[in-house]
Amino acid sequence: MAIYALADLHLSLSIPDKSMEVFGSSWGDYILRVRENWENMVTASDTVLIPGDISWATYIDQAEEDFRFLSELPGRKLLCRGNHDYWWTTIKKMEEFFAEKGFTNIELVRTNVVEADGCLISGTRGWMIESKESIEGSDNKKIYERERLRIKMCVDMLAEADPEHTKKRILMIHYPPVTANRGFTEYADMIAGGGVDICVYGHLHGTAHRKAFEGDYNGTRFICAAADYVNFKPVRIV
Repeated sequence: MAIYALADLHLSLSIPDKSMEVFGSSWGDYILRVRENWENMVTASDTVLIPGDISWATYIDQAEEDFRFLSELPGRKLLCRGNHDYWWTTIKKMEEFFAEKGFTNIELVRTNVVEADGCLISGTRGWMIESKESIEGSDNKKIYERERLRIKMCVDMLAEADPEHTKKRILMIHYPPVTANRGFTEYADMIAGGGVDICVYGHLHGTAHRKAFEGDYNGTRFICAAADYVNFKPVRIV
């Protein structure tokens, strides 16, 4: 049993005119590449974390083909929200949709704690922060503060679920909580200070790959799993 991560699938089987192939050769046949790599690496007993930007559908009912594709891939899938997951609605509605369609190996993670292979996992969307100035606008500031509270909820719930820290703690978050220049690190400081062992994120594409930070930050291992960053291959994190 293993835990993998792969963010930013941007599936467009449900809405073909939203295919990421318009962004150039690096995205050519990306859905086929995801399937082939996934099937070559992931087994039925493994778990895959998907930190957001999963389907281009606007509503959950429109996303059936994308989630059918995901469900038919091996392993258990744990999903958290990305900035392009417009289909995301209430947990109750999404779980009812998955149950109705028989997508029993897809689960949602949103500030709760899920256990997989002896690890504890929580997740939220986060927000893009490269500098303190970048959050000063009214809309940015509101979203930033809301996501800061959600990160704290995730960290607190992971600690509450395992006060002695006998299990590895994993946080999946869509936006990078720290970038290569480490210009503003409040989110990363909260994550590391809260005892998270691994933080996996996505969101960064194309030229933005240069912003990715990977490695140790104050005791937490940060991993970028954006699909085009990792060549559409699930990244083993445990």
